[in-house]
Amino acid sequence: MTPTQEQLLARIAPDEVAFWRTLGIEVVGADEGMARLRIPARAELETRRPDTLHGGVLASLIDAAGSAALLTTRAEDDETWAGFASTDLNVSYLAAATSDVTAEARVLRGGRTVVYTTVEVTDAAGTTVAVGRVTYMIVRRRQS
Repeated sequence: MTPTQEQLLARIAPDEVAFWRTLGIEVVGADEGMARLRIPARAELETRRPDTLHGGVLASLIDAAGSAALLTTRAEDDETWAGFASTDLNVSYLAAATSDVTAEARVLRGGRTVVYTTVEVTDAAGTTVAVGRVTYMIVRRRQS
């Protein structure tokens, strides 16, 4: 059975991540193996250059979007699931981010213990400002 939009958004559960609230991350949409997250630009997230988002904000958004995409693939009845951790994060900055940014993440390949994602970050004009790849390790409960 294909999960509904509500079920996918519930899996992502953005309110459970305090850091997401600090950055102002909003979940814009989700599908199986895909998530779209947004950060509204604001002065607290700027670098020394006025009106330009700090690169760490984009890197954090890439990690958050990748993890959200991963969560859309998690089986609700998987009792061995104990969580996940980022093991590799690669970011390529392509342009200055001077407005709200949206990240679209997709699961490239998901296995029992490792998930690979790719993420594209665009600004309000639709310009790609960064791309990234994130690898996650799935943590499993030990079977007795």
